[in-house]
Amino acid sequence: MRNLKNFWVFVLGACILFLGACSKTEFMPDQEGGQVPFQSDATQTVEQLLTASPAKLFYSAWQKSNIKNILKKQGNKVVFTVFAPNDAAMQAAGLSASAINQLPVEELDSLMMFYTTIGPVTKDELKLRSDNFMVKSLLLHPGLYVKYYENAQSNNQYDLYYYRHYVGVKGEDLLMNGKNVGKINYLPATNGGLYIMEKAIERPVKTMLDALKADGRFTMFVESQRLADELFLNKIGDDIEAIFGVRIEPEDIMRDYAYNRLYYKKDWAIETPPYAGFVGPNITVSTLFAPTDEAFHQAGFQTVADILKFNERSMDGVFFDENSYSAVGAFPMDTVYNFHRNWGRMFQPATSGGDKTANNATVFYSNVLKPALNNYPVNIGGNPPSEYAYTMPLEFSTGNNGAQLKVKGSEYPAATVIDGDINTLNGPIHVVDRLLFPKGFKLK
Repeated sequence: MRNLKNFWVFVLGACILFLGACSKTEFMPDQEGGQVPFQSDATQTVEQLLTASPAKLFYSAWQKSNIKNILKKQGNKVVFTVFAPNDAAMQAAGLSASAINQLPVEELDSLMMFYTTIGPVTKDELKLRSDNFMVKSLLLHPGLYVKYYENAQSNNQYDLYYYRHYVGVKGEDLLMNGKNVGKINYLPATNGGLYIMEKAIERPVKTMLDALKADGRFTMFVESQRLADELFLNKIGDDIEAIFGVRIEPEDIMRDYAYNRLYYKKDWAIETPPYAGFVGPNITVSTLFAPTDEAFHQAGFQTVADILKFNERSMDGVFFDENSYSAVGAFPMDTVYNFHRNWGRMFQPATSGGDKTANNATVFYSNVLKPALNNYPVNIGGNPPSEYAYTMPLEFSTGNNGAQLKVKGSEYPAATVIDGDINTLNGPIHVVDRLLFPKGFKLK
């Protein structure tokens, strides 16, 4: 089993060719021909390039900050890449010369770290890729922890949350987190590289859930899930009380008897630790396809009450199973929401012992929502053998109006991404105009 696991990990690294969420530390980029030499024509350092660049406001913030000392702590031979907004972009972001002069040094440090990543990110390297190149900035978000990958100090429990940028190219344009930030203006340096951008990058401050609530277009999507959780927990609580004569609190049901349900706040908010003093992953980074209220109206649901009534028709399928000592079943709309929120993983195959392959990276900005994703392994590796890998259940296509998607085999019309790349702490939100109904789903 150990050899099989190692082999499958090797296959994973070799086979994923276009991942929109891949990291420099996770996978090597696609290459055509020989390896790109690093900065062979560079004659100046990053700071020297900044001095003569059209990013003078950025450079003034650089000089006033502690970024030089921060980089020195990375080692004397540190190689780094800076993505610097030009003066017009800085001013558009409210960072004029007077504003920069008034900022505390700590905020300037955060600003510079947000735009700086360790390691080279060359223009030639980006042009060889068909996906986005994930770069991890130097800016840490205190108190947030993601799934373990490389933080040895955590005893394989978590990684620290560093703000990430997903860098790509489209023709001669540079894309950051799916957004066009101007023509590629790259300058190689002896100690790294410098990109001059025509637009600033917006730092995410909200979770997916907070962003959905603040937007106003997704009230039915959000509220129907919150109320469905209440309906589910009340039904399981009633079943347990009828069997054992004891009323269990909803929080205890969620933790002990119904922990597999994709609850309202799970994966798109900051998780609450299971017990005091626990330090572990408390935020999930992925992609959300959020249907508007109008998408529900098109499907025949005019109000949240309509959705709840639709779910209540299948109440008998939700119950507490005495044999497994756990809650089983789901509402019809749970299956629909699972494709919007979690890639339909509720249908992921499992071994006879209930073991499933591990979650793969699923951060996809709009520029990679293309048919190339249709065979992407959403879950792969781990203990189960290769036949339990879970392939992308959605079918992506491109049309005149932008990216489109539907559940594979579904008879329902494809949804169109009408607003993409709303960046959050949990990853991108793409707004869609239709619900993602699976094959054979009955609305009536």
